[in-house]
Amino acid sequence: MAEHFKIACRGSWLSLAQVEIFKQKVLSVDPSITFELVIVETAGDKNQTTPLHLVEGKDFFTKEIQEAITKGTADFALHSMKDVSSEEYFKGTAYAVIDRDCLQDTIIFNKNILEKIKKGEEISIGTSSPRRNYAALNFLEKALPALGSSPNLRAIPIRGNVDTRLRKLDRGDYDGIVLAVAGINRLLDYAPAVDSIKTLLHDKLKMVLPLFECPPAAGQGAIVAEAASKNVRAVSLLEKIENGQLTHAIKSERKSAYKYGYGCSQQFGTFHLDLPSTSFTYSSGLDSKNNAILDFDFSVSVQTKYKTLFTGTDYMGKFFEYSYEHDQLALSNFIFVANHKAIHSSELIKTLRSKKIWVAGSRTWKELAKKGIWVEGCADGLGFDFIQGILSSNYINVKKTDVTILTSQSSYKHWISEGWKATYSYQAIANPSHEIIKSVKGADIILWTSYEQYLSLKEYVKNEVVHCSLYGKTSELLKEDNLNPIIFPGIKAFQVWRERNFK
Repeated sequence: MAEHFKIACRGSWLSLAQVEIFKQKVLSVDPSITFELVIVETAGDKNQTTPLHLVEGKDFFTKEIQEAITKGTADFALHSMKDVSSEEYFKGTAYAVIDRDCLQDTIIFNKNILEKIKKGEEISIGTSSPRRNYAALNFLEKALPALGSSPNLRAIPIRGNVDTRLRKLDRGDYDGIVLAVAGINRLLDYAPAVDSIKTLLHDKLKMVLPLFECPPAAGQGAIVAEAASKNVRAVSLLEKIENGQLTHAIKSERKSAYKYGYGCSQQFGTFHLDLPSTSFTYSSGLDSKNNAILDFDFSVSVQTKYKTLFTGTDYMGKFFEYSYEHDQLALSNFIFVANHKAIHSSELIKTLRSKKIWVAGSRTWKELAKKGIWVEGCADGLGFDFIQGILSSNYINVKKTDVTILTSQSSYKHWISEGWKATYSYQAIANPSHEIIKSVKGADIILWTSYEQYLSLKEYVKNEVVHCSLYGKTSELLKEDNLNPIIFPGIKAFQVWRERNFK
C-alpha cells in the first residue's frame, strides 16, 4: 500500500514551487509515495506592510509551519533556509538541506531607468532588509552607467511575495527592486507562475549583484525540509534526500553569521563556496555596532616564515604596455568582457551600449559603468566557468552559442581552443622593469595575477619557488604548464592572507 505524507508549507507560488522540488526528490527514493499539502498562514504572511527588521520576534515565515509537525498535523515542514533564524531552531526535530539555487541577489529595473539617470532624478530601490539597503545601494553608486550626474538613490521598504513585488515594480511604485535570483529561477520553472513572471519581467533591465560586494543572507537559495524526530519514516526519507555538501555550506554560513548578530536587522551578508581546488566562507558589511566586516575563512598551506613574497597585485597597471586593434569586431548580442582594457574607443563603447554585457569582476564592471555601459553581471573574479550555471538558468537563459568573449590577443587562443566564440581588441605586451625582475629573482612565493605575467617572468623564477594564483583561467593555465599553484579564491582573500602572514 502506498504511503501518504502531509507537507506543511506557505501558500505562495515560491513555496509551492519548492514543494515540487521536495516531492521530486522524495519520489526519486520511493515513486509510490503520495502527498497532501497543508497550507499554513504564517505571521509574515499576515503582516505584509511592516518592514521585517521592525517586526518583533523572529521566524516570521517558519514558526507556524514547524508547529504543524510538532503537533502532528503534518509529516514534513518545508522552509526557505534563509528564513530560519537561530541555531536552536531545529532542536528536537530532524532536518535536511535538499536543494540550492543561485546565491546572488539581483536588481530588476523599469525600462525608464536610463532616462532617470540622465536627468539626475531620484531612483527608488525597493529592498526588504538593511543588508540589501547597505550593500546594493553602495554598489549601485559606482555600478550604474555614468550618463550624467551621480545617481540619486533612495532605498524604500518593500514587502510581499516575489510576484507581488514584481507587480509593484511593474506599476511604477519603485524604479528597481532587489530579489533573490533563486526565487525567480524557481518560479520560472513552476508551471502556474511561468506566464505571469515572464510578463512581469518583460522589458525590464536587470543587474545580478556581485557576491563579494553584495553578499546574500546566510542560507539564501537553499530549501530545508523538517520532520518531527519521532516520525521515524519521515526522518528516514530526509536522510536519503539530504545533500551533505549543501548542509556543510549552510552550517558554515550560519556559524559565520552568528559571530556578528544573526537576524533581519543586520547589514552584512555571508556565503560559502566549494569550488574545484578551493573552499571558503566569506562575510562582509557592517556588524550590529556599525563596524566594517571583512571575514574570509579559508585554508592555505604555505610556510611563510623567513620567506620573501612577490605579488603582481603590487604592479597593476605598470606591468604591461597596450596596443589596440581595430574596432570592427564580430560581436554577438551577449558579450563577456574579460578585462576593461578591451574597451578603448568611442565606437566600441557605443556598440556595447546596445548589448548584454557580463564582465570578469566588479573592477571591470565599474570601469565600464564610467563609460556609460550597462553591465548585467560579473564572474566575481572566479573565472567564466563560475557563472555558467547562472547564465544558463531560467532567469538569464543564455546558451554557449550566444556568447562572445572579448579579450586580449594572447588570451584569445585559449578561449577558441575551448570552443568559445571569441575576439580581441587589444594586445598586452609585457614590459617588466628591472625592479620587478630583481624582485622575482629573490622571491620564494609568487602570486601570478595573469598567465601572461607568468610567461614573461618564468625565466627569472627560482626552481623551489611556491607558485600562487587567483581562482579561474590563470590557475587552469598554470596547471597545464605542470605547476601546482596555491589557489586563492580572489584578490580580497589574498590580501587577507597577506596581512596575516606578511605584516
